Amino acid sequence: MQKKLIALAVAGLVSAPVFAQSNIQIYGVADAYFKGGKFMGEDTMGVDSGGLAGSRIGFRGEEDLGSGLKAVFVLEQGINIDSGKSTGMTADDDEKNDGGQTFTRQAYVGLKGNFGQVALGRQYAPGYFTADYDALLSAPGISPMSLLSNFTKLTITPTAAARWNNSVTYNGTFQSVSVAGIYSAGNRETDEKGGPDYTDDDKYGVSLKYDNGPLKIGGVYQGVKFSGSNTIAGVKADETQKEWLIGASYNFGMATLAGSYQQGRDVMGVNGFDVDLWQVGVIVPVGAGNIHVAYAQGDVDKANLLQDDVKPKSFTVAYTHALSKRTTGYVGYTKVDYDDLLWSEAGVLGNNLNGHAGTEKVDDTDLFYVGINHKF
Repeated sequence: MQKKLIALAVAGLVSAPVFAQSNIQIYGVADAYFKGGKFMGEDTMGVDSGGLAGSRIGFRGEEDLGSGLKAVFVLEQGINIDSGKSTGMTADDDEKNDGGQTFTRQAYVGLKGNFGQVALGRQYAPGYFTADYDALLSAPGISPMSLLSNFTKLTITPTAAARWNNSVTYNGTFQSVSVAGIYSAGNRETDEKGGPDYTDDDKYGVSLKYDNGPLKIGGVYQGVKFSGSNTIAGVKADETQKEWLIGASYNFGMATLAGSYQQGRDVMGVNGFDVDLWQVGVIVPVGAGNIHVAYAQGDVDKANLLQDDVKPKSFTVAYTHALSKRTTGYVGYTKVDYDDLLWSEAGVLGNNLNGHAGTEKVDDTDLFYVGINHKF
């Protein structure tokens, strides 16, 4: 009996720190869809990941420190559910960071209280949170706004370009008003001998949102500094990329109207390489589901990178159906018109030429898809 009591006491001592630790939750999204049609003119068919939302697994927790103060953390890894590989980082992130791709979507620790939350780590910039103004809810694989903002190298986008390393953030909500700010030291924290200045890839952003009943409205501003030695296709790219967005939505009951307008100046650091992008859409409730329709159009100045101004366009119609509180089925069609963009120009924007001659024009994207999204 005495041995059993000693064993129980030892077990209690070992387990006590565990119970005193943060309230930890495991969460995530599993999203896959079957697609068929053409992507940039190429025949495609098969399973892809992240139609409505990027697939991921994460861990989050908090600990009550007393006096209304809490310690918080998030560790979140993106997953390509069709292959099981990790996702979530841009090529720029990969090139300037050693080590494996672990927790590529988010990784931060911070403090929160009545004042809001302050955190340190790899985090979302304010421009990531645009779903309130998008009839496709910032769905990465099918939203026209998501597709075109990512294609034109904007950082106010619900994609990896709005996840920033080495950042400090502030987020606060006060009744109907939310404010957010971020400063990122990028990937260079020290001067390299004979290399670029350590501040050359700093990033910053702020946002202000109002959410009251059926009305949502907000604005975002972001800036990204580029290295003085940086070039793109032989063109000097050392300017600060400056962006802003204003968006709004209103729920009329029978339908929700949403839209946004955004600008990017000196995109990718190239002087005069400017992008304008607007989008509008509607969500119509139908029983346990919704019909989503959205259209977006960009206006890309040629600057010294393109032969002419380009106005890409995208259109999506989709139906989402709530199979349960956590599971949603979806089906739809998406089209992207690249406005006679040449493959050489698409390469400047970071696309793989896939064997095409630079003088060929990029054909349209026409995709039909059916998928399922499960949150846990």
